[in-house]
Amino acid sequence: MNRQSQSSHNPTGTISESPIEVLDFEHDRYSSLKLIPWWEQEKVAAAKVMVVGAGALGNEVLKNLALLGIGHIFVVDIDTIEASNLTRSVLFRKEDIGRLKAAVAAERVREMNPDVKLAAHNRDVVMDIGLGVFRRIDVVIGCVDNVEARVFMNNACWRVMKPWINGGIEEMQGIVEVFVPPDGACYECTMTEIDYQEMNRRRPCGLPFDDIALGKVPTTPTISSIIAGIQVQEALKLIHGREVMSGGGISFYGTTNELLRTAYSRSEECPVHSSPTAIVPIDRKVSSTTFGQLLQEASGQLGEEARIELDFDLVVGLSCSCGERQKLLGRRNALKRNQVMCSRCGEIMAMDLTSEISRLSDELLDKTLSQAGIAPFDIVTIKGSNAQLRFEFTGDEAEMLNYL
Repeated sequence: MNRQSQSSHNPTGTISESPIEVLDFEHDRYSSLKLIPWWEQEKVAAAKVMVVGAGALGNEVLKNLALLGIGHIFVVDIDTIEASNLTRSVLFRKEDIGRLKAAVAAERVREMNPDVKLAAHNRDVVMDIGLGVFRRIDVVIGCVDNVEARVFMNNACWRVMKPWINGGIEEMQGIVEVFVPPDGACYECTMTEIDYQEMNRRRPCGLPFDDIALGKVPTTPTISSIIAGIQVQEALKLIHGREVMSGGGISFYGTTNELLRTAYSRSEECPVHSSPTAIVPIDRKVSSTTFGQLLQEASGQLGEEARIELDFDLVVGLSCSCGERQKLLGRRNALKRNQVMCSRCGEIMAMDLTSEISRLSDELLDKTLSQAGIAPFDIVTIKGSNAQLRFEFTGDEAEMLNYL
C-alpha cells in the first residue's frame, strides 16, 4: 500500500500536511471498505467473532463476515443440512443435504475469502462450548431459534465480560439486540414469564424433546439478510470501538416496513450481573482431570473446605417409586427421555441431583470433569470458606480454537 503526503486546508485556514492512502482497487479486495473514514482493516483482520447457529440467519452473518475479512470466525451448530434449508441459506447446496451445517458453512466461507480462518464445531453451545472459548472471542453473534441457547450465551458472555449480539427472525419480521457487559441490561433482564415457559416447554421435567418434532420457525431469506446485516454492522462498530445500542434492541416489521428501537431497563435483581472473580489458567484437560485432583489443587489456596460449584444440575443416580434404582452420571439437560425411564415399570424415574462437589462426594472424586458433562476449555468455580477461584482448563485450548 502506498502512502503520500498532501497539503490541505483545515477550518482555521492554515495548511497542514496529512498522509493519504493511495488505494489499489485492482489488487486490494478491501480497498472500497478503506474509503470509510473510520475503517481500520487491521482491526477487522485481527478480530475473533463467534457465530452460534449456522442456519438461515447464521448463513447471512457468516457471508457478511467473510466479505469484510474478519480474521477469525468460530462457528458452532449441532444440526445437519435439510432440503428446506436451501431456500434460505446462501452457503448450502443440494449436494450438501445430510452434511454438518458448521463444517459446510466453514468450507464456503474459506472459498469466499481465503484470508479468513475458521474453527467449525458440530456441538451444542449450551453443553459443549466452554467459557474459555468465549473469553478468547471479541464479539459473539447469536443466530439461534431457542431461548435456552440465548440464556446460556448471555450468561457466558457476562461471566467473561464479552459483548454479544442476539438475532431472531420469524416470517417477515425480526429483532437485533446488543448486550455489552458490565453496563446496561442483559438478555435475561428482558425475559418475560412467557420466555421462561417456552424454555421449560422445550425441556419438560428438565429433559429435552427427543421423540417429538419441534415446530419449525417460518422465515424468508429476505428477513435473514436484513437482520444479519444489522447484526454484523453492530459487530463492526464494536470491533472499531464505536458506539453501539448497548442494552437495547431494533425490531423490524417487513409487512409494514416499520423499524422500532427499544432501550431495555436493567434489572437490579438479575443474578447475571454479579461481579466475576479472577480466572486462574491451569494446563489440564477436562477429559483427564478428576474432581478429586481438582479439589486437591485448589485446597492449597482455599483450604480443605474447598467445594466445586457447577452451573448446572448433575444427575448422580435414578430412583423409581416401584423400588428400582439405577446409577447414572450426566448433566440433567443432556439426558434423553429413554435414559430415565424405569426398565421395570416404564415410568419416568426421579433424579438424584447435585450441583456441588466436595471431599465428601466419595462417589464422584474419581470421575473426570468431562464424564460429568463439563465442556472442554471450560472455567470451573471452586469456593472456600472466605474466597473462591475460577480455574480455566487451557489444556483444551488447541482442540477448541483450531482455526484453519
